[in-house]
Amino acid sequence: MRRYEGKVAVVTGAGRPGGIGEAIARRVAGEGGRVAVLDLCRDKPEVPRESFGSFESLQSVAGSLGEVGEKGFAVRCDVTDENQVADAMSQIRDVLGGIDLLFANAGGGTGAGPVDQTPVSELDRSAWDYTVEISLTSVFLCAKHAIPAIRERGGGAIVSTTSISAYHGVPGLSAYASAKYAVTALTRDLALELAGDGIRVNAFAPGITLTPYVRQRYEAIAAQNPGTTPEEMMDRFVSSRIPLGRAAEPMEMASVAAFLGSADASFMTGQTLFVDGGMRV
Repeated sequence: MRRYEGKVAVVTGAGRPGGIGEAIARRVAGEGGRVAVLDLCRDKPEVPRESFGSFESLQSVAGSLGEVGEKGFAVRCDVTDENQVADAMSQIRDVLGGIDLLFANAGGGTGAGPVDQTPVSELDRSAWDYTVEISLTSVFLCAKHAIPAIRERGGGAIVSTTSISAYHGVPGLSAYASAKYAVTALTRDLALELAGDGIRVNAFAPGITLTPYVRQRYEAIAAQNPGTTPEEMMDRFVSSRIPLGRAAEPMEMASVAAFLGSADASFMTGQTLFVDGGMRV
């Protein structure tokens, strides 16, 4: 398939090999698209439990796209900083000639999800604010500054990554689950705002996926349960909650994202697809 021939896509949160962002970038590049990959590329001392890709790893992801299509364009960007987001979108327009698609994949948090679990009564306001900024405000900022460029190209698509955690109660994940659920509401509103511009807006909600971030989460859970391993804790969850009986691979999420961004989903907008192995059935 060459569904992205002649298209320029922006993928945020793509700086870690093995992640969903990298998988989306590879899928789009493999279908003929030119891809800009964004990530924070620095440590944040105030959130030591968060782990981000380095600029070297982001460049490695961009270069590896040449294995399946055209090499990518690596852009260092804190997607919670409006000035950096605006600058990044401007760079992409200048270097790649425009923007047709935004895959707003960056997310994360600290304190109350997704890695750590903290009851609301014990949650620091700073942890709440940080999680909401990186998992929700980042989607708003990237959409805000990508929309003018997508309009210039006569339309396109925005695809956001939310989470199955937003759709069932999980003690201790209040900030992350709330932020990700809000992405669904933002998706609906943007879909109505942008329909007249020929810009479709959809989202997908991954279930447990074998990414570095998820492995980090189960390492934290195992550490809270002496005598267990991350693999054991993940297996317990999978066997008890997922009808298909396994975790997903990142490329399975990328397949859904690539569908939503393509003309194959030309009559879909304002939707959130669950990609969870039947967890919500």
